[in-house]
Amino acid sequence: MITKEQVSTLCEEALAGTDRFLVEVKVKPSNVIEVYIDSDTAVNIDHCAELSRFVNEKLDRDVEDYELSVLSWGLSGALKMDRQLQKYVDKDVEVKTKETGKMQGKLVRFDAEQVEIAPAPKKTSKKKAVEEQGNLILERKIAEVKPAIVF
Repeated sequence: MITKEQVSTLCEEALAGTDRFLVEVKVKPSNVIEVYIDSDTAVNIDHCAELSRFVNEKLDRDVEDYELSVLSWGLSGALKMDRQLQKYVDKDVEVKTKETGKMQGKLVRFDAEQVEIAPAPKKTSKKKAVEEQGNLILERKIAEVKPAIVF
């Protein structure tokens, strides 16, 4: 059986020297492999195809039958790595915690212990918005941080 570690090692090798990085590898018992990548700038279909070709060249389909998908992490996924959080400093994010539920605001900064969020103004009516005082500093044990999709 193909292992997560094998695939991760191949991906790291292929992505070395680029601004792309591995976020997650899933290997299901049926040898369905999902590789998720992100970038400091952007991930496009060509990047996914290039990584897929590299991994396919290194694995032997005659030994193991598998299905491989290489995907961009995307906006709907929670930010799992500091490198992903760094891209969203000074941008809107949605934070989910067990204590306060969901909140939205600008990611001010983060470190190993904390994430600092400048809360978005609360809307009280169609014409008014109430500014919250100060930033919220949350422990890194938050459930998830996602990019906020603002229209």
